[in-house]
Amino acid sequence: MKVVRIKYAHSEPLFWRARLNVVEAGNLESARLIAEGVAEVGYVPITLAAELGLPVVPRLAIYSAGPIYSARLFAGRGGGGPCAVSETTVSARVLTKLMGISFRKIDDPWRGLEECSQVLAVGDEALKMVDKGVGHITDVGELWWERVGTPLFFAVLVARRWDAEVKRAVEEMENSVAAFYENPLPLVEQVARRLGVRRELVEEYYMRSRYFVPRDGIRHMEREAEILGLPRLKFLDV
Repeated sequence: MKVVRIKYAHSEPLFWRARLNVVEAGNLESARLIAEGVAEVGYVPITLAAELGLPVVPRLAIYSAGPIYSARLFAGRGGGGPCAVSETTVSARVLTKLMGISFRKIDDPWRGLEECSQVLAVGDEALKMVDKGVGHITDVGELWWERVGTPLFFAVLVARRWDAEVKRAVEEMENSVAAFYENPLPLVEQVARRLGVRRELVEEYYMRSRYFVPRDGIRHMEREAEILGLPRLKFLDV
């Protein structure tokens, strides 16, 4: 059985020690792989889970409760207006809803810094910008926390079915996160080397990242979908 992993550093703790058949994908491709049956379970942006009706497993997710660093609106130097990387659906929708910003899609956020007045970057490239001291206008997680007061779910775990095999896969990821929390330094150093950023930034990033869905997580996800104008989420009874 194949499990989809979104190819950013935020996924590392979920898969670090998990014995799974993993398929890596970007934000947009991840949902397509599951919707088309290429994989049975995996992480997708909460926006696409709602729009495609993919059932959510309310045990694991990728979310924040405050500033997250890997989703920021950076100050650009150009006159091309606000831009957002094409891979983002959640962060762009949050800023549109909460700040009224309309974005032009771009592929290269670094080039966007030269061409655009504001650049929404996410994932590993956003962390690299933070490490280089690129000035930012707002942190998406922080903005949501201040305006809404609940965690912001970026990616949710979805599954086409729920059976013993899928349950074992979920438990593998839960155990991987638990192992990371017991001894985070080896993974922190590995990610810092791979991205070429300060270890202290990666440590802070993972301190702010969240994975285990809390007891009231379903309610917070439903509230997020409502605010963002998304279809009603479906949840598996697990």
